[in-house]
Amino acid sequence: MYTISAEEEKKILHFLQSQGCCLRCCLRFIGYRTSDCYCKPFEFATQIDSFDIKDYTSLEETPCIVCVGILQDKTQEKVIRKVIEEVNKKGYDCTTFTCALTVPISVKLREHILYAHMSKELGIHKSVIDSLRTRLQNIKDAWKSFMIPKLEHAMKKCADLLTPSPFLIEIFLMYANDEIILKKLINKYKEGNNKQKKRKYNDNIFSKRNIETLLTETTDEQLVQHFTLSQILSETFVSVENILCSHSSIFIGGCYNKFSRKLSQTPWFINGEKKVDTSVQDLLCNPIAETVKAESIKFLSSGREDVDVRNIYGGRPFAVELLNPHMTNITNELLKHLAANINQLTKQVQITSGLKVLSRPDLRKLKEGENVKTKFYRALCICQNVNGDILPQLEDLNKLKNIKIIQKTPIRVLHRRPLNPRTRIIYEMRVRWAKPHELKLLQNSVESTNMFFILDVKTQAGTYVKEFVHGDFGRTKPSLCDLLNTEVDIVALDVTGINLQWP
Repeated sequence: MYTISAEEEKKILHFLQSQGCCLRCCLRFIGYRTSDCYCKPFEFATQIDSFDIKDYTSLEETPCIVCVGILQDKTQEKVIRKVIEEVNKKGYDCTTFTCALTVPISVKLREHILYAHMSKELGIHKSVIDSLRTRLQNIKDAWKSFMIPKLEHAMKKCADLLTPSPFLIEIFLMYANDEIILKKLINKYKEGNNKQKKRKYNDNIFSKRNIETLLTETTDEQLVQHFTLSQILSETFVSVENILCSHSSIFIGGCYNKFSRKLSQTPWFINGEKKVDTSVQDLLCNPIAETVKAESIKFLSSGREDVDVRNIYGGRPFAVELLNPHMTNITNELLKHLAANINQLTKQVQITSGLKVLSRPDLRKLKEGENVKTKFYRALCICQNVNGDILPQLEDLNKLKNIKIIQKTPIRVLHRRPLNPRTRIIYEMRVRWAKPHELKLLQNSVESTNMFFILDVKTQAGTYVKEFVHGDFGRTKPSLCDLLNTEVDIVALDVTGINLQWP
């Protein structure tokens, strides 16, 4: 790499200063990269013989010709104030943060124009200019080197630049006259190209990608011809267009029991009409989302039960993804309070295990469990034609193991699932006649209890148990109807166990 002499450096600095470059941009163009030179630029410059610090003091009162104020203290005061306002207004409690900066697109063009005029007016060898181009400190890196410590001090949070932090602050800076200079570049490019070579622009002709592509195809001579330095002088400082704060999702999970036979797992709408007043998702997730001030949620569970199916005993594993939560300091005491509060608010759904903050591997276990776990059900069944021969057949069911069944997509879900046959395993069954207390909740009176029996079944995950019982018009083979050689229907179904360690 070409070494710039002290005389050349002094000449370049004088040129930059005479064109209205702020002190930090001058340091960028010379190639200084230490954080000290951007945190305390005036103190740093006094140690360099090439600098006459008095020449730069007045420049800080006007917008820099290159950064249009991005690296000047006057803009930074506004940025810090608006960041503090936004973070406090939203109530984010994360103790770390990561910062992202979006700058006006014309900054890149301004840098190229300044290099082009520097090359022409100073009469310095091309290798010097090429060396400067490679040494130019990126404006965002320069900005972060002195702004991150200021934001840390103002917010009382630590910047996490390596992990990075789950809390992201995005700062969007805008220059009011950006499109004027960019439009001039695009128009000049179009004039110099015939129709066959004319570029096909995307929807945003002023996008960063379009401008950078044009600059790679534009020579220094063309830039000098199309742009004078007076044309890119900044009349106003850059402004803060927007401050966006966001926190990556956090996940909380546990297990729940569902005791209602009139409760859907997720909000149930048909043609825009809500079919049930509430859902398992609403009852479990809304209190959690409100507590952590999440903007939205996603409900995840290990399978799902139908509206009329209860889930009892051990409970169904579930997780809730909390998108952009503002309160993230979640303690065990808070989780205990949340579980107790949910259980107190409703009797339709109850949390059976303690809530836990989950990791990504935990979520993979929840997803993978859908395919590998076994499930336990208890069904109240009715035989339509009872005779003396049915008892031995019922008892024979207790001896059956690992029955392979083929199920076509049930008619009841065919409107939302593809028509695919699937093979499932019924691992074992236990059958007994129903007891009087197990029938007392039936709406219709029954003349004989002998027609009702209880089926406890252990199945492969994804088995349609209702269809295994009644056959679904022959779409499940074999079904309980086939095994008993009589008509069987299901009156009520409970999930009694899901073989998955969770959370």
